[in-house]
Amino acid sequence: MKQPSSIQPASAPPPPPMGSIDTATLELLAAWKAEDSTTDPEKLREADEEVAEFKKAMDENRAASGARLLFP
Repeated sequence: MKQPSSIQPASAPPPPPMGSIDTATLELLAAWKAEDSTTDPEKLREADEEVAEFKKAMDENRAASGARLLFP
């Protein structure tokens, strides 16, 4: 029985090394962060309220199912 070859064909690019940095993704995330950034106190307050509501809903759901609370 012939064993499969572990050598990749010359036309295929080699896979990126494990642990390599994906700069394109990091640049995209930085651009999104810059677009969404604000110093408007009202928008910051609204964002804080949304996070607080989310945490409360997560814990209410977990409490109802008997699971450990994430944000006690």
